[in-house]
Amino acid sequence: MPLYNIPLFMVLAFLFVTLTIGLYMSQKSTTFRAYAVGTQQFHTTTLIASLLATGFGGGLLMREVPKMYDQGICYIFLTPAGCMLSSYIISLLALHMGPFMQQLSMAETIGSIYGPYLRMITALLTIGCCIGIVAIQINVMSCSIGMCMDTTAPSILTVLATLTLISYAVFGGIRAITITDLFQLATFTIVIPFLLKLVFVKTDQSFLEIIRFLQKEEKFQCKNLWEFDKKYWIELLNDLNNVLFFSPAIIQRFYMSTGPIQAKKVFSRVVLFKTIISISICFIGLFVFVGNPILQKEAIWSYILAGISPFYKGYVTISILAMTMSTADSYLQTASIMISHDMVESMRNIEAPPYMHKLRLAKLATLVTGLLAMTVTVYYPNLFALSEFVFEWLAGNFIITVTPLFILTVLGFRGTTRTALMGMGTSIVVILIWNHWIKPKIEIDGKIIAMAANGLATMAAHYWLPQSPGTGWAEPDAQQKRMMQLIRAFKKYRKNIDRE
Repeated sequence: MPLYNIPLFMVLAFLFVTLTIGLYMSQKSTTFRAYAVGTQQFHTTTLIASLLATGFGGGLLMREVPKMYDQGICYIFLTPAGCMLSSYIISLLALHMGPFMQQLSMAETIGSIYGPYLRMITALLTIGCCIGIVAIQINVMSCSIGMCMDTTAPSILTVLATLTLISYAVFGGIRAITITDLFQLATFTIVIPFLLKLVFVKTDQSFLEIIRFLQKEEKFQCKNLWEFDKKYWIELLNDLNNVLFFSPAIIQRFYMSTGPIQAKKVFSRVVLFKTIISISICFIGLFVFVGNPILQKEAIWSYILAGISPFYKGYVTISILAMTMSTADSYLQTASIMISHDMVESMRNIEAPPYMHKLRLAKLATLVTGLLAMTVTVYYPNLFALSEFVFEWLAGNFIITVTPLFILTVLGFRGTTRTALMGMGTSIVVILIWNHWIKPKIEIDGKIIAMAANGLATMAAHYWLPQSPGTGWAEPDAQQKRMMQLIRAFKKYRKNIDRE
């Protein structure tokens, strides 16, 4: 086999193995619940691996390494801290998920409190967010294939990879997605130590020499952590938007857990693993800077991949493919649930019998959603333009409208359709005003402001307007009270052990 064909062979072999695992491990789903969230009997380790594979998308390496190279020491602390804080906040919400664990989606949870209109709106916003994020992953596939492989038709391999993940997502459901996530997680976690070693060797320096070199560079001075200049605050406030981005595919793991306790364990333990991976990626960018501190951001990956063998280029390619596919399949699954379950149930009469063809509709929705995402990449072939469109509009609207309402719902706030719509409308008005007049002047994203405005407007409307009985903050149910008692007893036991 010619040497230059090795990466192509590796990619095709990876796609074949992934498809085989997905189809072989999938069990024939006889019910929609089994297809959507499984039988709620997943092992904690399996859910942790699936959550990590979903959370680390394909753009992680390609986006974060140049950011680390450009921003220096502040980014080393902000990125891992953001990963830790995001997962920790979600783990706290898990303890309040008891009343909603038998549901299937965020839209159903919100709809159970605020009615079918809010359920429909939530489903539509979530579908748009999912399609946008899948489109980004498909674009990253094309970029990684073109970057790592000497091929004249990266689009063919991209389409093949996309059809592979759509196939096992359609036929296997959540079980196939979860099992393939294990394989994909193992694939892309191995590449991180390899890249660390590769860029460290390229520095041609010892650790002591690297430390001395960084001490002379302004962007890596420790004093920058305490000098809160304008650029630092802009980065800090913009990162808060990512901390509070509770993506629908991540939240979907709540409904796959056996209960709030397992969900709390999953998200709590993910904190450590996400931090380790984030720090490792930061060090890749750090070593690249030491090796060549005058690179342009666009040339960073060319520098990393220069001079390595075709085999290692192939492995980097399949690792990025693994990251993209493990993220894309989960978002496809989430979008299919919103279409076949939440939208259908919102439009039907409450007294109508259950929809018989929901499972078929879910499989068709997965296929259509995947094809729509591929269509989006045709109109936005540039990764940066596509990312800006998705996170400003598709995911951006989801963040500012759905996330605050979901947090309030889980924490026990019980409003009405009117108050929720007023909160959503307020967030949209705030973000439009912010983006038009304020953001161009101070360069700070206003999503966190719009989210706060949503929550405050929802509660203000509730307390200012006359409301029916049964609304407001609900008392914890019996299960939540028992969990809080167990947590307090465990903390007291730990304190006694520490004293002894």
